[in-house]
Amino acid sequence: MLKNASIFFCLLSLLACQEEKPAPVIHKSPVKKKVIKEPVKKVYFEKITNTNVVERLTTYGKENPETLIDIYTTKGKMRIRLFKDTPLHRANFILLAKSGYFKHALFSRVAKKFMAQCGGSYDDLQREIQDTIGSYTIPPEMSHHHFHKKGAVAAARSYHNNPNKRSSCDEFYFVEGLKFSDISLDHYEDENKYTFTETQRNYYNNNPGAAHIDGEHTVFGQIIKGFSTVPKLTHVDTDSQDWPINDIYIDSVIIIK
Repeated sequence: MLKNASIFFCLLSLLACQEEKPAPVIHKSPVKKKVIKEPVKKVYFEKITNTNVVERLTTYGKENPETLIDIYTTKGKMRIRLFKDTPLHRANFILLAKSGYFKHALFSRVAKKFMAQCGGSYDDLQREIQDTIGSYTIPPEMSHHHFHKKGAVAAARSYHNNPNKRSSCDEFYFVEGLKFSDISLDHYEDENKYTFTETQRNYYNNNPGAAHIDGEHTVFGQIIKGFSTVPKLTHVDTDSQDWPINDIYIDSVIIIK
C-alpha cells in the first residue's frame, strides 16, 4: 500500500514539474503602439469570408506559390519555410505578407520556454489592410507529421465557440518550447484526447517543443535559420497578460521564393 502511494505521489510530482503554458489564443490588450501611417496595398478581389475562404485561398495559393520567407524583427532575423501541404495557411501568410500587413506588426504575447505570438489588428494600418482582405477564419490543416517542434510556426485561434479549431487569419506564433517526459505526454493525451506518434514522443523526450498544444493548432511552417532570435523575443519583461513591457515588432517580411 505504501509503495503504491509513493508511486502515485511521484507521478503527481513529475507532472507538476512540467509547467503547462496557456494556449496561443486570440489575445487583446490595450494598444500601446504608435500608429504608423503608410499607403495600404489594396487587394483587388472579392473579400474573403468564412464561406469562400477555401476557394479564395486555394486560388491565391496557386498564383502565389512562394514558401521561403525572411522575417526581420526588433530582436533579430529569422528565415522560415512554409509547408506546401498546409496550402490554405501558406497562401494566407503569403497574402498578408504581400499586402504589407506584417510590417510593424506587434508581438502581443511572449512566454519563456513556450512561444512568441505576433499579428492582430492593433493599429489603423493593420485594420485598413484587413478591411481590404476580409474577415475570416481558416479551416484547420493539422497533421501528426507537422507538430510543435522547436522553431515551429503555427496559427493562433479562438477557443470560444470554435469546435472545429479554425485558425485566426492574422495571428501566428514561433515555438521556443521545452522537453516533455513520457508521463507528461500521457497526461496531455488524456487531457486533449490526442495520441502522440512514436516520432513525436522521441522528439519531445529529447528536444524542446510545445507538445501540450499538438492537435489544437495548425503548424504551417518551420524556422530554418535564425532560431536564436526566438529566445530574445520571449525572455523579456511582460505585463500580467504576457504583453512585452517594451514593444517588440516585425520590421519587415521579405519573400525569397
